[in-house]
Amino acid sequence: TKREREMVAGCATMREKETEPEAAVRFGIMGCATIARKDSRAIRLAPNARLMAVASRTVERAQQFASENGFPEDAHVYGSYEELLQDPEVDAVYIPLPTSLHRRWVAEAARSGKHVLVEKPVALNAGELQEMLAICEERGVQFMDGTMWMHHPRTTEMRALLSDASLFGNLKW
Repeated sequence: TKREREMVAGCATMREKETEPEAAVRFGIMGCATIARKDSRAIRLAPNARLMAVASRTVERAQQFASENGFPEDAHVYGSYEELLQDPEVDAVYIPLPTSLHRRWVAEAARSGKHVLVEKPVALNAGELQEMLAICEERGVQFMDGTMWMHHPRTTEMRALLSDASLFGNLKW
């Protein structure tokens, strides 16, 4: 399908960036949630990513977060999410906001041409998720959720257990 071809092309582009350190994906973090501390460290340690900016509802909170979490000295610090999305030096945004805010900020990020990594749970319902996926596809930006268990052996084990009709009935996947 067209979507699959675009995803393959996007992955090829990401692989090319991995070999070019100067082309690292420049991340902005939208919010200062506790989980953002852990993920900002992961971004900082990734060879093909760079912490570029952080935004909070107050610039003071964003400054505190940046200084406590090893942001580079030249990182941009914003007192609003809108300012972060206007930053031309940010390629992608990580959104660890409450789930009820995901639909709005994923849409705003996509409209701003920013790729999106959104924390789980992604949406309040399937309809919201479909809206987010549609606008990201329409705007040509990548969408990724923060689910880390997809390829964990525990997930395979859980799926096998849940597939046992004698224990749980016939579940539809």
